[in-house]
Amino acid sequence: MCWNILGVPHGHDWNTPRPGEKCGYESCTKAKEGFLNVHIVPHTHDDVGWLKTVDQYYYGSRNDIQKAGVQYILDSVIKELWENSNRRFIYVETAFFWKWWTQQSDAVQRKVHALVRQGRLEFVGGAWSMNDEAAAHYQSIIDQFTWGLKKLNDTFGSCALPRVGWQIDPFGHSRELASLLAAMGYDGLFLGRLDYQDKRARLAEKRMEMLWRGDDDLGKTSDIFTGALYNTYSPPPGFCFDVLCNDEPIVDDVNSPMYNVDKRVSEFLSYVETQSQRYRTNNVILTMGGDFTYQDASMWYINLDKLIEYTNLKAAKENLNVTLFYSTPNCYLKAVKDADPVLPTKQDDFFPYASDPNAYWTGYFSSRPTTKYFEREGNNYLQMVKQLQVLADLPDHNLPVLDELRSAMGVMQHHDAVTGTEKEHVTHDYERLLDQAIEDALIIARQAFNKVAQGDALKPTVLSYDRCRLNETSCSASENSNQFVVTVYNPLAFAVDETIGVPVRDGEYSVYDSEGTVLKSQLLDITSAVLNIPTRRSKATHELFFIAKLEALSINSYYIKKTSKKAKRQTGNNKKMDDINEYNANINNYWRNVKDKIEIDMRSLEKQDVDNTNKKMVPDIPATMNREDKFVNRGNIDINVLKDKGERANQDVEEFEKLLEEENRRIETTRRIRAGFDKSYPNLNGEEMRMLSDDPMIVEQYEDNEVSIQKNGIHIAADNNGERITIQNRDLSFDLSFFYYPGCYGDNREFINRSSGAYIFRPNATEAIELETINRSKVDGDIVSEIRTTRTHNVNSVIRIYETSTYIDHYFVIGPIPIEDGIGKEYVSRYTSNLRNTGGFYTDSNGRQIIKRKINNRPQWNLTIEEPIAGNYYPVTNFIAIQSEDNILSVVTDRSRGGTSLKDGEIELMLHRRLLHDDAFGVGEALNETANGIGLVVRGYQRIYPVQPEGKLMNVKALKNHLHPIVFVSNADNLDINDWYKLRNKYTWAQRSVDGVHLLTLEPWNENLLLRLENINAFKKSVKVDLNSILKNIKIKRIKETTLAGNQWLNDNHKWEWRKEGKFVKSFNDAYGNAGYDVKADDDDDDDTDEKGLIVIKPRQIRTFIVEYDYVN
Repeated sequence: MCWNILGVPHGHDWNTPRPGEKCGYESCTKAKEGFLNVHIVPHTHDDVGWLKTVDQYYYGSRNDIQKAGVQYILDSVIKELWENSNRRFIYVETAFFWKWWTQQSDAVQRKVHALVRQGRLEFVGGAWSMNDEAAAHYQSIIDQFTWGLKKLNDTFGSCALPRVGWQIDPFGHSRELASLLAAMGYDGLFLGRLDYQDKRARLAEKRMEMLWRGDDDLGKTSDIFTGALYNTYSPPPGFCFDVLCNDEPIVDDVNSPMYNVDKRVSEFLSYVETQSQRYRTNNVILTMGGDFTYQDASMWYINLDKLIEYTNLKAAKENLNVTLFYSTPNCYLKAVKDADPVLPTKQDDFFPYASDPNAYWTGYFSSRPTTKYFEREGNNYLQMVKQLQVLADLPDHNLPVLDELRSAMGVMQHHDAVTGTEKEHVTHDYERLLDQAIEDALIIARQAFNKVAQGDALKPTVLSYDRCRLNETSCSASENSNQFVVTVYNPLAFAVDETIGVPVRDGEYSVYDSEGTVLKSQLLDITSAVLNIPTRRSKATHELFFIAKLEALSINSYYIKKTSKKAKRQTGNNKKMDDINEYNANINNYWRNVKDKIEIDMRSLEKQDVDNTNKKMVPDIPATMNREDKFVNRGNIDINVLKDKGERANQDVEEFEKLLEEENRRIETTRRIRAGFDKSYPNLNGEEMRMLSDDPMIVEQYEDNEVSIQKNGIHIAADNNGERITIQNRDLSFDLSFFYYPGCYGDNREFINRSSGAYIFRPNATEAIELETINRSKVDGDIVSEIRTTRTHNVNSVIRIYETSTYIDHYFVIGPIPIEDGIGKEYVSRYTSNLRNTGGFYTDSNGRQIIKRKINNRPQWNLTIEEPIAGNYYPVTNFIAIQSEDNILSVVTDRSRGGTSLKDGEIELMLHRRLLHDDAFGVGEALNETANGIGLVVRGYQRIYPVQPEGKLMNVKALKNHLHPIVFVSNADNLDINDWYKLRNKYTWAQRSVDGVHLLTLEPWNENLLLRLENINAFKKSVKVDLNSILKNIKIKRIKETTLAGNQWLNDNHKWEWRKEGKFVKSFNDAYGNAGYDVKADDDDDDDTDEKGLIVIKPRQIRTFIVEYDYVN
């Protein structure tokens, strides 16, 4: 075989090592016995967005913000590696590497291939980004690892296989990620940030490296070596040889007055000796790099070459038994493994993280809530289009748009993206990327739906399948049509019943299913709080509800026809109602002006990339709104316009007059507790007034009396003290209330002066301040019933119960958070029950595991706490729960949040934050989000499940909420219902559902497909699955199992065994706080094995397969 000048055969096999080339562990410098082995690891930490956008970081733009250009880092490093075969480098973020790789010449690419084959360029982590571990969901974490690792594997083969996880910058570390990495086949994991008290204890006891059990149910298969780095991820002080640093270089010219070799080497050896005393083997790792370092790699390598050379010379001359060499995390891990230490163990997680006594990094659990929600919705769209590309057998030319959405979602998992710890212009860019990727990828869904409806994906479409902004109850297709089609896709592999709400204008509607049956429906007016969301552009005044019964992996369409329009009474008065009612006119005209004159900022569910260059700044409330404006001026309201000849109607108007009088009295007597906070939304707007005239008793408004609703054994009552929910026939009740914490402000120069900010939650109060109830109303219908409450400080909530469901939905609209007093605020909801949970509560880990928490306690060290509120907040990716002997109260969230249980019987969740000062951890701006020039308004919901202990189904319940059905709406004004019936309007791709099995992944994979099945059996039993019985139109020819990320054959992965101190307990949750618990884990494998034609999935296991298949008609 002929070779070219690079030593690469002419056959385009760039990946197989040539004779003399070694990669992976075989390429490592062997540690010397009896010596202190110092592993010099050159690296760069490149945030996929933070202070600058992804592209700004890559191209080196906006260096006035931060001097950083990733393309220059990779250019420079490759050049320096090529010049000296001893040098090594690691790279982490595949998103940046792939962007750079696709722009390189063939010659440069061949060089990179050679460096990878020789182990000189090594990939660690390898995911699309370095994901956050608090706010990211396990499904999205798996996806972004899969996407990044696939790029590396397809391009470089096995030599690019990352062996270690590299989570050096996330602000706390989750148990579930440890479990996922173990399942992906990683041999180890390195962490940068530890709580300052935890780190101090570990350093003192040589516990910086440990064996971490990621999941008690999965046992030893979830164990992973975990090492905490000595100096986060920075070089030793004084040894940063970067263009961004000011440290002295090593000057080895003996004739120079600046000669400093002896001094620098001595300082370095002193540091290394100190570090070595904190670890259990004769190996230490030094991370030589930092944020966006190596833009001029020659500065580093020239000095590192000298450092290694002169230190080794000194050690040899003086018999110091120290050796330095270029290394990688893989090679360090291999050296530690060869030393065979006895490791301490860990079974909990590393939350919350504190960097000093007053800096608990628990604020970011809730920062930028609209972005967190958008990311969660992005995952739903990604799962849908991945599934439909396979199920509908769509053409391969769709794959680029699918890849675009994979990439955008991978970026969103970054630890400065979903966390909300980036600058606001970066937030907008994240939203732009994701919004564009979703819209582009929806061509897949539209083709699939069209193929179902007409039998051909490429036929001219009959329906448009428009994406709606349902989080702000807005949908152009439904609100501007007299007849329209609602299409619902269920991405779950089991059936669900879902109450669907569609934005419409007032009127009467009929809902038809695919069989022609008229379904029961309910029309409900949209609350004024939703109508007045500043970014909302909608004509919808009502929401139409109906129940969709959805089979597994199915599409269902419904034809909705507006059958009549309610006639408005002729008043004989040409004055508009809003002009007549000055109480509403001020507010409504203000919002109308905001909507008309201010460019939309990207704050709603479906974010828009718009030009904000001419955005005007508008105060958070109308500047003209003074105390007098808050009165309902009886003299300016022409009540006669509401009167009718009918006696009943006139009685209603009289009731309405009383209501206005009561409103004046209430406003007079409830002057706000604190100045500047009387800026709540109006309690009645013009549409609601018209509704009272046209359709009495749809909404019943109350001031002082109790209102109540009841369905399915759930009774909800509300009065001036708030809302109380009682579960009948069970000893369970709880109250709902809202509070806020005033944010701390300081100059950040000392710990005690730390401000609350994007990262840090630090309340300036020992107790939260409760928000008062202003008024309440109720709606009682056949499908949904709800109680609506308005509170001070711009908080509106709705508690909704359903005809067919046993859960309770708690919707809220919060904002703008008032800041006229110069104080930032952090809003929470609190559920106060009669349960006794004795200081313990449960949160999820990345939406999958459940971990027990205890107030003012940490499992592995004695906690001293100076921030008793912030220090007891934990990440809630999907759910939080408290439990007594007889009952469990669980809250499932629509996005990641921070939560706690500070007192017995309480669950508290943070919903929104608006702060006026930076917390001095790098982002450089206050968390003061605005939209259309005013404070951000957030809409969201939480789903409350009161269950009994034997019904521990939280994973399944959270999963149904996480992957909820996806709704599309099409204008059907030109499609007669009889023509619609000729289409196929209902179809399921599922052959049958398997109890306890979740179809976690179904996506195209080169010429095959990638399939992941997860055991979600509530009773922790193994499940047997016939793969050919799952999907209706796919016949499986052959399968081969891989590790979790799909980049290694499972049989090729061999798990390392480690010696450990003692044994793991069988259940961390049972043992934590239970001194008498001493049940050791059984580390023996069970006997569950695959049977002929059946796959056995063990409790909580995820199994991953590459599948060769044929389509079946």
